[in-house]
Order: sequence, then C-alpha cells, then structure tokens
Amino acid sequence: MPVCTVGDININYRVYGEGFPLVLSHPFSASLEFWANLIQSLPPEYQVIAYDVRGHGLSSAPAGEENYTLDILVEDLHQLLEHLGVTQAYVGGLSLGGAISLGYAGRHPEMVKALLIFDIHGGFQPPADPAMQAAMVEGRAKGEKYARERGMADFARRQLATGSAFPPVPDDETLREQYVERMARFPVNGYISAGRASPWEAEWQRQAADGINVPTLITVGSDDLPMVVTGTRTLHEHIKGSRYVVIKGSVHETARWRPDLFNQAVIEFLEAVEAGKPVAGEITVG
Repeated sequence: MPVCTVGDININYRVYGEGFPLVLSHPFSASLEFWANLIQSLPPEYQVIAYDVRGHGLSSAPAGEENYTLDILVEDLHQLLEHLGVTQAYVGGLSLGGAISLGYAGRHPEMVKALLIFDIHGGFQPPADPAMQAAMVEGRAKGEKYARERGMADFARRQLATGSAFPPVPDDETLREQYVERMARFPVNGYISAGRASPWEAEWQRQAADGINVPTLITVGSDDLPMVVTGTRTLHEHIKGSRYVVIKGSVHETARWRPDLFNQAVIEFLEAVEAGKPVAGEITVG
C-alpha cells in the first residue's frame, strides 16, 4: 500500500492507469474508494490519482483540529503530487475535497490545468444565527462523546435512529448498512478533529476563487443543502468562464446518487478542455 509521508503524516494513495493525471479528493467521512465508479467510467487516456485525506481511510489521523486546516490539507495534496513527480494535473474534489481543490488552485495555480469542483459552498454561506450556532456546538459535543465511547459504527447507528443522517439513507435498508460500514472505517480522530476544524468553511476560498483563470467545472445537486446550492452558484459567478452543471434530483454527493449524470458531466468537461473548446455556461441535466 503506497503512502506519501508529509512530516510525520502518512497519506495513503492509489494511481490508476496512465496518461495525463487527474487527482481526486473525496468528501468528509469517505475515502479514496468513493471515486471507484468515476474511475471505471473515464476513458483510458487519463491517469487517476486518488488518495485518503488525512483523518480518513488508511491515512494518518492525528488528534487536534489544528492538524486539519484547509492550508494543511492543501499542502498534503501538494506534497503528494511532488512525491509522484506530477508537474501539472486536472484537480478535482467533492465537498471537503472540493474545498481542497479550490484551495490548491489558489495556492498552486501553475500546477492546475483545469479545476473540477463538486458540491461545495466555497465559504460563501451566511453565518448561522447565534441560537443555531449554539445548538450545533451542543449537538457536536454529544456526538463526539458518543463516538469516543462507542466507536464510529455505533455513532452511525445512533444517527440513523435519531434521524440525523442525510436522506435518502434512513429510508433504505441497503443504504443504512452501507452508511454504518462507511462510518465504521472513519477514524474517530478524523471525525472529531476535521469536523471541528471545518476546513470547507475557510474564508480564504473566496479570495482564491477570484483568482482562478483555468477552465473550471462546478457541479451541484438540485436538492443539495441550500447553502451548497447558493454557494456553488456564487462560486460560478466568481470564477469567470466556469461551467455550472445542476444535476436534477440529487442530494449532496452527486457522484454517489446520480453517477451516470455526474460522470457524463466530468467526461464532457475534460473532453472540451482537451479539444480547446470553451466551457463557460450553465447546464441542467437529469
């Protein structure tokens, strides 16, 4: 199992195929396996680099929210690409991974041939009111205590029992089982520390967005959280010449819930970039 060492942190990764590299960063609580469907659908001329973000999968999961800032996660990705000898790549990610990708394009623009951002709010969401913030802090503290005492599998079962897991998971037995399995593989340190750090909320994403000048794809599910729908549209307005694709009937994690439409959007975007065609515009699919 190959790893890239960043300081005292091991980053687990996999490389699939040959060709021009496409590096993919997964969402919170997932792992590099999240991209299996897209990897299988891509044409052979792409080399896919998928990795476990620190705190996830088989990568190191240090304790402490100071270890999970967006700056640190961006540097992990940079060190991985340097480790692999990559000098330029297509850079993409979803949710947490989308924030990493956007941040990476802001910090290392020379490394990014094109940018693919899926299901993020980009730091554009309005702040929660004090009462909502207090409720969120209280809920997170209870969840962290339960996860420490019972483990992540029981934590997932508790979420299902209390109705706090995102739909459509609670309504389908197979999805419930998959959810428990996914969360059981999520290190407790990653859940607690990355969750507290909330790198996807880093405000400097907004400044990074204004400086992006490479072809950019932004996707969102029509039924995602309002702050993500609003955030992606605002991001589209800030990244001049970007392509904005709305995938109808999908909640958060469009790559999981509408994989055929998601994969099509990604492939068509990459083909347009390779052909030197303009990508700007808004598209609704599904």
